[in-house]
Formats: sequence, structure tokens, C-alpha cells
Amino acid sequence: MALIQYLTQIEFDYGAVQQLPAQCQRVGITRPLIVTDAGVRAAGVLQPVIDALQGLPHAVFDGTPPNPTEAAVRAATEIYQRERCDGLIAVGGGSAIDCAKGVAIAATHPGPLKTYATIEGGSPKITEAAAPLIAVPTTAGTGSEVARGAIVIVDDGRKLGFHSWA
Repeated sequence: MALIQYLTQIEFDYGAVQQLPAQCQRVGITRPLIVTDAGVRAAGVLQPVIDALQGLPHAVFDGTPPNPTEAAVRAATEIYQRERCDGLIAVGGGSAIDCAKGVAIAATHPGPLKTYATIEGGSPKITEAAAPLIAVPTTAGTGSEVARGAIVIVDDGRKLGFHSWA
């Protein structure tokens, strides 16, 4: 298996999804929320991820829209909190990964998501309390799986960036 240590740890190889239990343990996730979209589920890509978790308790949010919204982040955050999740696994392209990044903030920081937007001066407000996240990208080229930021359409219609080393 190839390993790249960049802004985050990147493992890639055929079947790398089998590393999920070890990666969850590495970052302290014992009950993940899987964030994906209906297309990934319908294509059969979600089930191998669930199977790879080897019975680890988890919840699934598959309502990520093509461009992640604050409403979707809120809906996923409700599941995260209700199911007592302690981390995230994003499965999909940039939209699912960015939606999960929004949940990582919203589930662990008070107030509306836009409070943490870079343009609103929110980047320094995102702390190490952000939920741990593992990305399982299903597309090539999005870059969201290795970036420290996310793009989410907030409730007032603006498409804002959220950036943090956390």
C-alpha cells in the first residue's frame, strides 16, 4: 500500500477501504457517521465501506446534494448527535467530503455554520474540537480529500469557504 504524508495521511491502493477499522482506531472514531449521497448508495459503493467496518456501530446520512448546503450539514449533524457519533467517514466526491467537513465543525462548535466561514473571520474559531474525519473518495480530481477547507452554500445563499488546520 502506498502512503503519502501531506497535510493529512493518504493511503491508496486497490482495497484500501479495508484499512477503515485501523484508521478509525488511529483517529479515535468508535461510532462514525458515514456521509455520502444517494447516487453513491444506489451505485453499490456504500455497502463495501459498511462491510469494511466489520460491525463497528455507525449511522449513515445519504442526503448530500450536488453542492453541499448548510441545510444538509444541519440534517447530518442531527443524525450525528442523535446517534452519539464521534467521528465521520465521507464516502463520495467533493460534495460528500465537504458536507462531512461541515458536520465536523457544526457538531462540535456552537452557533450557525457561517460563523466559521473564512470570509466571516471564522477560521481561527475552528478548534481542535472538530470531529475527526476520514475521506473515502470515489472520484479522481476533487482534491477535497487532501485539502484543509470545504465549500458549503450557507442558508443566505452564499457559497462560502471554511478553512482550518484543525
